[in-house]
Amino acid sequence: MREILLESTFVSIDVEATGVDPSKSEIIEIACVRVEGGVITERFSSLVYPGYPLPQRITDLTGITNAMLVGKPKMEEVLPKFLKFVGDSVIVAHRVEKDIAFIDKYYRQLYGKRFRHPHICTLNLAKNILPDLKKYSLKDLADYFGIEYKRIHRAMDDAQITALVFLELLKLLWHRLGIGDYLGIKKLSKG
Repeated sequence: MREILLESTFVSIDVEATGVDPSKSEIIEIACVRVEGGVITERFSSLVYPGYPLPQRITDLTGITNAMLVGKPKMEEVLPKFLKFVGDSVIVAHRVEKDIAFIDKYYRQLYGKRFRHPHICTLNLAKNILPDLKKYSLKDLADYFGIEYKRIHRAMDDAQITALVFLELLKLLWHRLGIGDYLGIKKLSKG
């Protein structure tokens, strides 16, 4: 874990769900991008059938409709593919604890144990590195770094933007503080 993340591999993830509480909600879309040496090299995404009709507010927020989810796999089928894609890479997400909580729900159902994986939160990291910003949404951070961000609340777009924001945060950390390894970054990304 002493490897410099800017030069190594990490996986940026995002999930979209039927609500915010994993105990009452289901994942409807999951996406990840693999970043190697600062470049997005591979992508994985899947729409996921939640087992019940979407609340209208979720369709309004994400653009995902019930028709789009017909015939899609359930999360129990998608999770093993997600885990294979992630491998042993560090997971990066904006509000990572939310995404990890959703993944943990299905992981416990399938494997009977908690999902434990090294992870970093771009929201908390940004708050520590850029304390003068007024807002820290993914859109706000993308705007701060001049990253174009068109489709908010679609998992692949959010995963890609999170990866690009994280790379910018890594550059700031390295140039300002000389910090670039997982353990150093993890300390700064705690809430």
